[in-house]
Amino acid sequence: MYKLTILSFLLYAVSFFSGCTVPQYIWPQNDVEFYEINQKTLKKKILIASRKSEYKIKIVEKIQTAFRNKNVYIKTIGIETLKQEDANQYSAVLIINTSMGWKIDRKVESFLNKYGDLNSIIVLTTSAGGDILPDMDGRQVDAISSASVKENINQTADKIISKIENLLKKTIDT
Repeated sequence: MYKLTILSFLLYAVSFFSGCTVPQYIWPQNDVEFYEINQKTLKKKILIASRKSEYKIKIVEKIQTAFRNKNVYIKTIGIETLKQEDANQYSAVLIINTSMGWKIDRKVESFLNKYGDLNSIIVLTTSAGGDILPDMDGRQVDAISSASVKENINQTADKIISKIENLLKKTIDT
């Protein structure tokens, strides 16, 4: 019991002093599978980067379904490969991540540090309380937070679809 108390205290202390990112190293998350819909040569492009959970997969599927039969290229990747993408190449970028230790995913934070000045990025962060957002200081991203509640899937997906549709309107077809 004594060792457990010391371990708990040490984890808390490390989390507190390191910006609460330690949980992201201790409990790594799985990513969604790579998936493409339509042709890369289309002018309108959506990038979806997400971690893997039942809730997140349902959101991704609803968004893919909404745009599947439209003149839009959709690329779905995991958060681990997000750093290889250039956000400037997409009409809309949707990032779905999980808060751990009261912070957004560190890989998402890194991506936002690079592309946060773009207004074509939507970030959905899930957390138990549904109240964690990325630091918006100087960023133009559209941030949404949500608890991973199955009853909220349609409402959250519809909100994101509407935001993506508005971003796609800004891209002219050729």
